[in-house]
Amino acid sequence: MQSRKKIFEKLILKDKNLIHILDLSIECPFIKKPIIKEDILFFELAQSIAGQQISAKAADTIWKRVISVAKTKKLFLIYISKSSLKWAREQGLSGRKHQYIKSIAKDIVSGKLSLKNINSLSDKNAINYLISLKGVGPWTAEMFLMFAYKRLDIFSVGDVALRRAVSELYKVDREDLGKINSIAERWKPYRSVVCWYLWEYLAV
Repeated sequence: MQSRKKIFEKLILKDKNLIHILDLSIECPFIKKPIIKEDILFFELAQSIAGQQISAKAADTIWKRVISVAKTKKLFLIYISKSSLKWAREQGLSGRKHQYIKSIAKDIVSGKLSLKNINSLSDKNAINYLISLKGVGPWTAEMFLMFAYKRLDIFSVGDVALRRAVSELYKVDREDLGKINSIAERWKPYRSVVCWYLWEYLAV
């Protein structure tokens, strides 16, 4: 895998605006080898589902409560597969999100579902596979591929914070999805890396 410095150089050659956000002193977690283990992948997917449609701060608070029940990711997977709605609500997790996360956990524990299978899929096919799971939409699938699988070329136009950052940097309407996607095309094959530094730029 290429160094951050080399990746930054390639990105800035394609888009000079990126010089304002790419910072070598801040490490991007996506430029690492992913750990392809079922319990770790579930942990990341569950976190993405828990964070749907709420602020980053609220998501972080709820997630810390949710994961406090288990000392390891493997025990967390098992706990969630048996967890009650009452427990979930006490942690601030909605009934619907709990239902989705618990269902995925139960399917993994029983062997019906394997998130490790995504390893052999292209980004597009991986997203299609993920959104076939109840409770997983495009945004959740994209976050999962970035954070769990460390896929380097994912851009989530559905992410409000990313649209805000692009709007500020490029002076475009944050609702002009076509224009924003067009700008992101310049960053291939490292769109995920740029996403990380856009989030850092906004301090979200």
